[in-house]
Amino acid sequence: MLTQEAFGERVVQPPRRNCTHPLVPTPMLKDYTFGIPGPMHAHGPRRGVPVPTLWTSVAHNTQPASAPRPWQARLPFFYGWIVVGLGFFGAFFGIGLTWAAGLFAVPMQDEMGWSRSAYFFGVSLRGWIGIVVSPLMGSFLDRKDGPRTLMLIGGLLNSLTLAAVSQVHEQWQFALLFGVIGGVAQTVQSGISVAIVPKWFIKRRGFAVAISTTGGGLAAFIMPTLISVLNTAVGWRDSWIVLGVLALIFATLPVILLCRQPEDIGLLPDGEKVPAPGMAGPVRVQEVYSFTLKEALHTNTFWLLMVGVSIGSLANNGIPANMANIFVDRGFTLEDAGVALTLYGVGSITTKFVVGWIANRVHIRPLLIGLTAFGALVTPSLLLFPPGIGSWALGYGLLVGLFVGAYVPMHQLVWSVYFGRGHVGAISGVARPMGIILISGSPFMLAFLRDSLGSYDTGILVVTVAVAVCSLCLYLVRPPKTPLHPGDPAPAAG
Repeated sequence: MLTQEAFGERVVQPPRRNCTHPLVPTPMLKDYTFGIPGPMHAHGPRRGVPVPTLWTSVAHNTQPASAPRPWQARLPFFYGWIVVGLGFFGAFFGIGLTWAAGLFAVPMQDEMGWSRSAYFFGVSLRGWIGIVVSPLMGSFLDRKDGPRTLMLIGGLLNSLTLAAVSQVHEQWQFALLFGVIGGVAQTVQSGISVAIVPKWFIKRRGFAVAISTTGGGLAAFIMPTLISVLNTAVGWRDSWIVLGVLALIFATLPVILLCRQPEDIGLLPDGEKVPAPGMAGPVRVQEVYSFTLKEALHTNTFWLLMVGVSIGSLANNGIPANMANIFVDRGFTLEDAGVALTLYGVGSITTKFVVGWIANRVHIRPLLIGLTAFGALVTPSLLLFPPGIGSWALGYGLLVGLFVGAYVPMHQLVWSVYFGRGHVGAISGVARPMGIILISGSPFMLAFLRDSLGSYDTGILVVTVAVAVCSLCLYLVRPPKTPLHPGDPAPAAG
């Protein structure tokens, strides 16, 4: 089996003394993150110039010529796209269930007499559980067999709890099944897009992460029709059972195919060509220095990014999860509200392809600043629509979808872009709890403000301010300085 070391994994780190694999830095290379050329030094990136260094690594394939290649390496396409597909279905039956929960709210409230805030407390609790689970599972995602084991456990829990929700009669039962146990499952399954897909891609990372998160947007497009048909045909209780079976088939059983990173099965990121067995050849890998968790925590960049992208995440769930109720409160029928949610799905899916393509060509910082500025404008736009606009107001779903659909993959991408792919599971695991608090709490916050004030307007304004603050934080972010280690040569002057 080929290892990371055999393929010069140290390309993501400045070469140290007694390095066992020759790494030859090119004297003048283009900084692909910021689009400017700059000098490279023998020790790697100059301290204080945190660029993604492009190294030429002499990778040695130590596999015997007669050794069989893993079946994943013999496919006519890069295996990383299978990992992207697993992330896609994980998102569909993970965050996508937020849209399902919003559509189940009305019939469940009507039958059992729950308040909106009580119902959405269970929905929010599903995400809050990630505050505890995310840091614990982060380091496991960086281990060879960790991702597959975690995803199987999470998928089984998700499928079983969805089916069990069909039997609830009390609020605490819904909170326990959908909120607590389902929250563990959702947090685990979300790790594919955040920590696994970035390990498989470097040059196409932005597009790959965007596609893997498209499942959440597609769920908003499909779930309204699916849930409406199921509720009419079999009722809301049996509809939950159907969702559990679908989650088992599409998001649980397929994760046996999951691999942590390409080097584990004798491949290279982006499907780069592997040297023939017993041969050595140059493998050009564009990659940033891989910060350890400890190193990342000692940078201002980590904390400013964590605060910024977490606050911006308040928009991810709050308005989409409450969108049906927002339009019903404004005099629209539930069917019309379903149209707005469907338009949200259209916008969310479309924008992911566009933003993924752009992310492969520009640095993520100006891209996110532009996205959040757009979000701060479209989020309160519903409050500005004139009363006589009628059905045109449903276009608000499309506008919000364009923003949230682009923001979701990009805010997950920041950790691998700024800190490298080597320890992105551990780093993102520590960074995510604050975002989870706000993402998961936003449906409950908007529902609570509506119950208290009789309108969603205040909640929409709170989300608007949060997105604007996120944009400001991203403007202030600067890339982290590459740390020096004992034994590294001193950086060149200038």
